[in-house]
Amino acid sequence: MSIFLEALLIFALRVVGIAVSTVATIMTVQGRKAPAVAAGFVSALVYVVAIGKVVANLGNVWNILAYCGGFAVGTLIGMAWEQRLALGFAEVRAISPEKSAALAEALRQAGFGVTEYYGRGRENVVGVVETIVPRKNVDAVLGIARSVDKGAIVTVTEARMVRHGYWKPSVRR
Repeated sequence: MSIFLEALLIFALRVVGIAVSTVATIMTVQGRKAPAVAAGFVSALVYVVAIGKVVANLGNVWNILAYCGGFAVGTLIGMAWEQRLALGFAEVRAISPEKSAALAEALRQAGFGVTEYYGRGRENVVGVVETIVPRKNVDAVLGIARSVDKGAIVTVTEARMVRHGYWKPSVRR
């Protein structure tokens, strides 16, 4: 095998291995045991093959650069895969001094479960609207919040685990 083809193979192996490893790590954090174990196995297998090729010929600087470059590119690709998969759930919270009731109603009309409560802001009482949704639905919730109250303070946090609750029929898992 030519020097450059071997380096290209090492690069490709590292890209795949690290991308899969990145997704495996996120699945582990989310408690998705079986997929995390399977992805971890694939990642380790690819790692062993790639590092074996590098160690077999440490004098070839192209292999070393391909290994390192594959790691970097694999990290970016793994992050992109995870964002595209949008695994898990998110909690979206909107704080609105004047339009919280309208926002809660708009979210309910769109089929989302909503919890409303009130709190004391710096100057007045504010409404707080919360919903927990699959991450794939976060953009829809943000769009509704923006359309109802452009001035609302909106935060999105990852919900590590969700048990029970109301889900739109189209997003039920």
